[in-house]
Amino acid sequence: MVYSPSAKELSHFPFLKKAQDHVKGRFSSLDSLLKDKKGEALVERALARIQDAITPRKTFTPEVSGSTEDEIAGYALARVVVSCVNDRQLIDRLTRYESERAYFFLVNEEDWNQNYRQEEGEYSRLCVALAEELGIRITLDRMPFADYVELVAPLHDDRFHLVNRRVENSFVAIKKEERYELVRERIRLMLRRDLPHKVPSSLCEQLAPRVTLLKKAYQEQMLQQFGSIEESAFPPCMQALITALTAGTNLTHAGRFSLTTFLHTIGMNVNGIAELYARSPDFDAERTMYQVEHITGRGGSGTEYNTPACAAMRTTGICVHRDVLCEKVSHPLSYYKAKKRDQAGKFSKQGAVTGKEKGKQGEEKPPVPPT
Repeated sequence: MVYSPSAKELSHFPFLKKAQDHVKGRFSSLDSLLKDKKGEALVERALARIQDAITPRKTFTPEVSGSTEDEIAGYALARVVVSCVNDRQLIDRLTRYESERAYFFLVNEEDWNQNYRQEEGEYSRLCVALAEELGIRITLDRMPFADYVELVAPLHDDRFHLVNRRVENSFVAIKKEERYELVRERIRLMLRRDLPHKVPSSLCEQLAPRVTLLKKAYQEQMLQQFGSIEESAFPPCMQALITALTAGTNLTHAGRFSLTTFLHTIGMNVNGIAELYARSPDFDAERTMYQVEHITGRGGSGTEYNTPACAAMRTTGICVHRDVLCEKVSHPLSYYKAKKRDQAGKFSKQGAVTGKEKGKQGEEKPPVPPT
């Protein structure tokens, strides 16, 4: 089918080639654009987009502010800005945001637009059309095997594993809601592979003041989310893996993957993670660095893998020494954040008690008033 997106759809899916063609020639060169008021407004729009991307809880609304052209240009500039920052985690945040945003519009477009409302027995025409634009073929209830395998490779949800699928005549069976999820993943992979752009140093220099502020905001966001690394707040499963490494025990592949993704997410750098494996009997520095970089998205396809949830950890036998807090969470990162909050609260209370005790004991007396 030939997909002719409306202006509204172009603003919803600005990564489409047709969206880029729509604004081609409407703006002057980036170098000159950034020097006028129009360019300043577009940069602000791009920075707002990135700010949304690093915000933990994202809220999407049906209406897009500004013109279609400004929305597409803001999207493109956001990618230029993160390329200047050149931080893989920030780039991953933006690509995930763009794929989630497109997913939101894709799922809801049928309700907003009469042209795409689904009739009984008919598949989503917009979903199929968008998928074709992105180079994948999706029908009512199935998808080509090759396309499916590529898309689900980074996904760790058990329901996407081939052993849980019906495969027939080189096609994999899928459900309606999964079509949207697979298109979302296709968008994320496509955008991630294209970043960072090779941006001329002159452009990055013009954006430098804004980039500095963005870096500061991002660092504050990461600090607020996970703070400094505190091993005492690690969940029992991660503590057990580190204890095994310290004792010179080889970890299973699942154990290495889980520990590496966990440490990477809470802010440990690649070199620090790789050094932890130095006591393994089969330690090979070059191979270990390659594996760590691959898992953290700094090598290979650029895919940054997520820490497995507690359910997956139980399946692989990594979930050990469960405590009371384990019963209340479903993910190692949730445990870590909750434990850090709990420790911070206890520290604050202890400080308050200590202050009161000092007053009672007369260790800190107020100065004698003058007579």
